[in-house]
Amino acid sequence: MACLQHPDRDQPVYLMAHHTIGRRQGAVDTRITSAEISSIHAAIQWTGTHWNIRDLSRNGTWVNGQQLVPAKNYPLQQGDRIAFGRANNPIWIVENLDAPENLLIDLQTGEAQSLEQYHLLPNEREPLASLHFSPVTGQWLYELTGNSNGIDNAVAIKHGERIDCGLHSWQLFLADNQGATKELSLQQLSITDFELRFSVSHHEEHVQLQLRREDMKQALPARIHNYLLLYLARARVRDMERGADPDAQGWVSIQVATRELGITVNHLNTQIFRARKQIAETLPDAIDTSGLVERRSWEIRLGCRRFEIYKGSQLEAQANLSRRALTD
Repeated sequence: MACLQHPDRDQPVYLMAHHTIGRRQGAVDTRITSAEISSIHAAIQWTGTHWNIRDLSRNGTWVNGQQLVPAKNYPLQQGDRIAFGRANNPIWIVENLDAPENLLIDLQTGEAQSLEQYHLLPNEREPLASLHFSPVTGQWLYELTGNSNGIDNAVAIKHGERIDCGLHSWQLFLADNQGATKELSLQQLSITDFELRFSVSHHEEHVQLQLRREDMKQALPARIHNYLLLYLARARVRDMERGADPDAQGWVSIQVATRELGITVNHLNTQIFRARKQIAETLPDAIDTSGLVERRSWEIRLGCRRFEIYKGSQLEAQANLSRRALTD
């Protein structure tokens, strides 16, 4: 969490990959209102291996009492003391020079936590919402776990915006402020491009999941949310066996699902979020996991159309419904 210590505040100033400092409101990442500060006074930039500082001002930038040559890059060291405008102006101390990263900054304490691709809020134990990156749109999406009526309630959150969840509030800090340009340049894949293999113990106490695509096989540890996915996979199988149209296969009433699984609606939604998170953390960053479970009005179904279910060593069911079958 690369940051500078503000001379007048306890909370650090976290650095973006290209971080500008100056007087012009809305044009810089960190604003200093003093009249001797230029509109864009200085820039601090991550090179991929280290941080540089560059003076862009009329009145100068000083590091450890030495004035910088304008427009020339200087490497920063931890503990460096920076003054903008004059050497005796308030000192900014270089506190951390780690690589830039996306953060959630607690608005009450100022503490920052690294932002995962699929982040549960306010915590992992009792999530009320998720903040997750969509490689399809290149946006960070905030979504409440309590949504059950099929309405898409995911809201796009931009750099610097506030996120309120329960009694907590955070600010989203995106180090590059470009969404996820690097991720978008990768091959776009969805979880629905993978085949799922469920391995179920005889007493159905443990359900392991394996993801397959071409030559890749990725095993996931047994988790309680795997049983929810298995339940939805079996619902798809039942509809396939009775010849239901592909568009109608696998839909289960949320009321029925919660009753048969013995869980609440909130618990069901939490399991869906945790399943997405586990897969997102296992597969490369460019994989979109939002289609793992599909929703429509008060109904859900497994979004993946290719799967196998093994109970012990015996094949219980198999589905291999291609995308083309859905449009034929």
